[in-house]
Amino acid sequence: MTKKFTHPYFILFFFCLLTATALWVFLVQPTRPTIIGINSWTGYDPLLLADEKNLFADNNVPVTIRPFASTADEIEAFKRGEIDAAGVTLDEAFSIIGAGFLGKIVLIVDFSQGGDMIVGQKNIHSIAELTGKRIGYEGTMVGEFLLQRALQNSFIKQKSIQLINISAENWLSSFINNEVDALVCFNPVSSILLTQHSAKLLFSSNDIPFEIIDVLLFSEDYYHTNKPQIKKILQSWFDAIALLNTDLDASASLIAHRKGIQIETYKAGITGLHAPKLKENQQLFQLSSQENIHKYSQNIIDFMLTKGSLNTRISTLDVFDAEIINELKK
Repeated sequence: MTKKFTHPYFILFFFCLLTATALWVFLVQPTRPTIIGINSWTGYDPLLLADEKNLFADNNVPVTIRPFASTADEIEAFKRGEIDAAGVTLDEAFSIIGAGFLGKIVLIVDFSQGGDMIVGQKNIHSIAELTGKRIGYEGTMVGEFLLQRALQNSFIKQKSIQLINISAENWLSSFINNEVDALVCFNPVSSILLTQHSAKLLFSSNDIPFEIIDVLLFSEDYYHTNKPQIKKILQSWFDAIALLNTDLDASASLIAHRKGIQIETYKAGITGLHAPKLKENQQLFQLSSQENIHKYSQNIIDFMLTKGSLNTRISTLDVFDAEIINELKK
């Protein structure tokens, strides 16, 4: 009869070994990368820089940046759960949430201050000349918002123009081939058209400051279960912003190469936006601040309610979450 070895020290050793192994697997096993969707808007490019400079790795957070040629495709991917976060305009974030796909905005990416534009063919010099003309736009809320504000300023009714829905990936070709008389677009496309194809600037977000805002939106499920990762992503974002401020030439070169555009086109693009640094971002989330994101949001919400894009008023207190960004140190 074989004697079984059941010495208490052996049992304790075996239990400790199992515990240590489980702990090692938990700590060392890499987590699934956070997938962040962006479109070609210049304001999201610090995420590309963070990827190129390994800033996510430096902050110990695996991230995959997934570019989309079309904002509509990016939004659909967010709704289907294919991406964890999306760089979108504030109106797009409200539209997503209003449709029942809950999320949290954790970062103010930028204020568009000229980067969103309406450009015309070389023989068109003003918005007033667009009556009866073909206007190309992607059909997004921000494109419609910019166009409506431009038409209102020139007392033109929308029914007096011809709207043509054109995906962002086809903006350049449609304009160059004279398929449209004017185009609602954003950088880098707008800068390329202005500098290389004799386009005329007719209207821009600089004419309506602080009304077109870009944000980083996380799905609510991902937000509640991955706050440590989100904190590291935000840290990487601000590291990239600092890098842009201290070494613009090298940073612009990396971003331009990644996007397949000229360095000067990228540099022209960033002049049309304001990216708040950490302290300003934190202040924007505070209700007590005189200039806060809750206040800026109301004009956008009002417009969306008027257009029927929202059925009920969005509660910005539920959407904007300052918990993570307030934990960051300068």
